[in-house]
Amino acid sequence: MKTLTLTLAALLAAVTLSAANPVDETALKTWATKAMQRCPSATATMDFIDRPGGPSNFRTYRVVQKSSDENCGAQSFLLFSPTTQQIFFGSVIALPDDQRALATRLSEHAGKLLKQTITAKLSPLTLPDGVRPVALVRQTPYGPFSYNGYVDASGKFLLIGLLGNLKENPALTLRKTLGVDSGAKRGIGVSKTEIIEISDFQCPTCARAHEALEPLVSKSLGKVSYIRLDLPLFEHHQWAMSAALGARAIQRVAPAKYWQYVDHVFRNQEQIANLNFDKFLKDFVEDNDIQWKPVEKIYKSASERTALLDQVSRAFAAGVVSTPTIIINGQRMGFGDSAFAIEAVKTALGAPSGSAATTKK
Repeated sequence: MKTLTLTLAALLAAVTLSAANPVDETALKTWATKAMQRCPSATATMDFIDRPGGPSNFRTYRVVQKSSDENCGAQSFLLFSPTTQQIFFGSVIALPDDQRALATRLSEHAGKLLKQTITAKLSPLTLPDGVRPVALVRQTPYGPFSYNGYVDASGKFLLIGLLGNLKENPALTLRKTLGVDSGAKRGIGVSKTEIIEISDFQCPTCARAHEALEPLVSKSLGKVSYIRLDLPLFEHHQWAMSAALGARAIQRVAPAKYWQYVDHVFRNQEQIANLNFDKFLKDFVEDNDIQWKPVEKIYKSASERTALLDQVSRAFAAGVVSTPTIIINGQRMGFGDSAFAIEAVKTALGAPSGSAATTKK
């Protein structure tokens, strides 16, 4: 009878907890829609995955976005804790379920997926719902690079994506994860219209997007907060990291020349491919009467390389893994150089349609 009493008590406690923490799935879907990239004629569905064995302390949902542009849809998992209101949005990866140490299982499995030698470093910090941050570290020519994620309380699932809360707008969560405040800024400091450009200097699509955006932004500096962040995809682009380090140096030493530098690099991508980037940067510095020594100090700084790698890690953790990415008032746009994205920028700035040339595809 004692066992039965305890079982009934536990059941009643579970029912009470469920009633005290109802799930507003409409609010969850709204949050997920804001967190996903915006695509042409997009529709989203969210389905509860009603089976045991998922990440501990969360309800699991699958969110599927479809678009008239078949390349712009997406599928993600949404994990929600009714107790803490915490949300995870991204990829859920099952880990080998054996008796080995968690860090060992993480290192091995991540290494297989990424086809790299990975060292998993678990944080001693435990977040709400038993979630633990983890850094999956690999070596690069520029220093250690981390793919950042989380492990659920059971130690059976690796979570890669955005960690937020239903009570916080995902736009704010995205902004904090990206470290937007460290970006280069134009326009007014605080505006109801904020546009963020995340781009790679060696990416031709980024150059086309920047060319389309530049006249729009230049005409709207009195009413927009425009921010640029570097996302050098250094595994694929030979001089992207150098160009981004050059940008950091110019931003610190001669901020008035920063946007001129950005334009200059994007306009001369083909030329740079045949040059040593050190010489290209030094020529720009000399042509613009900027002191070379302080620029060189930042450009060749190991700590600045580490900070830039961290910036790339932040973007990847937020689900920003391609360039260009344009974010308008916290909403990521699909395909940053597309007519769809450029038209969205025009709408946000109050510019008439067709006020800037569309980009070539």
